[in-house]
Amino acid sequence: MVHIREYKNGDEEGIIPLFNKVFVEKRSKEYWLWQFKGNPLKEPIIIIAEDNSKLVGQATLLPTEVLIKREKVYAGQSLDVMVDTDYRRQGIYEKMAFKSYDIGIERDIKFRYGFPSKSALEGLIKKLGGILTTEIPLYMKIYNLNDILTALIKIEVLAKVFSKPITFLINKIIYKEEGITVKNDYEIKEIFEFNKDFDKLWEKIKADYPIMSERTSKFLNWRIKDHPAKCYKAFAAYSGEQLEGYIVLKIENRTLKGKYKSKSGSIVDIIGTQKDVIKALYLKADNCFRNEKVDLSIIWLTDSMRYKKMFKSFGFFKTKSTIPFVVKDLTKDKELEDFIIKEDNWYLMPIESDFY
Repeated sequence: MVHIREYKNGDEEGIIPLFNKVFVEKRSKEYWLWQFKGNPLKEPIIIIAEDNSKLVGQATLLPTEVLIKREKVYAGQSLDVMVDTDYRRQGIYEKMAFKSYDIGIERDIKFRYGFPSKSALEGLIKKLGGILTTEIPLYMKIYNLNDILTALIKIEVLAKVFSKPITFLINKIIYKEEGITVKNDYEIKEIFEFNKDFDKLWEKIKADYPIMSERTSKFLNWRIKDHPAKCYKAFAAYSGEQLEGYIVLKIENRTLKGKYKSKSGSIVDIIGTQKDVIKALYLKADNCFRNEKVDLSIIWLTDSMRYKKMFKSFGFFKTKSTIPFVVKDLTKDKELEDFIIKEDNWYLMPIESDFY
């Protein structure tokens, strides 16, 4: 009989093999310890399904500090939800999830949020009461079509001949890419560790959106600098001694649609005190992507994102890909629920998720 309980020390010895059985991406113990034990906030809520000492399921809520109308509250991000393939369709996931909600309420977690896969979305809404706040659109900018055209044309020489004019047509004519001009001069520095300047910046910008997850130096060092598996590049914009913004990038080799190999760049986070700061930071990112010879770059642009028009002018266009964003109020506070389900209240960037 399957027993549902809270995590106890040592369970990771069963959690990691289960993850590696259920998911394509493989997980190391180092990664698990960083994600769940290294988190600088509250202890995570980890719910285990166990059958005669065999670990067969997990549901989690990873605490996150979120500002809602300038008031700090705790939210819980659902990560690494899984049930052993031999134990599915028995209601185990629902039991684990509801237990995590009960414990979350006891620990003052106001709501649950996550970025579920499309396959998990329906069950999350119908069985667990989640609300789809938005499907976050992915926007793309193309730098080089060589690899994709080679896969389509099968002749590398022809692919190289057609790549530059087609890329030009896409960016300049179809998507009307504009030149980037910056009115003010900023010193752009590469950042390897986030210091107290970032705490001061957070104090400046934290009221820019009604809902923002906290971006203090403590969080940024854990999430970006100390990540055990992903390598990021971070740049900061200074005006004199004053930090005015930063951008975090990720460059990686990827396979598009399971067949086209590409080198892609992602804008993982971007924060600035004004539009010219955002422009200066993006100009640095654009140069970085070009120097690294990426084929394309990606950014999340929700409908209400205030810099959406600007990034479209930089040559980003909307793709068919989206990331579901789902929330669930745990407090039974109708006012809170009505507030968190509105996409235009949120500032959402890939740094919020665990798959960037």
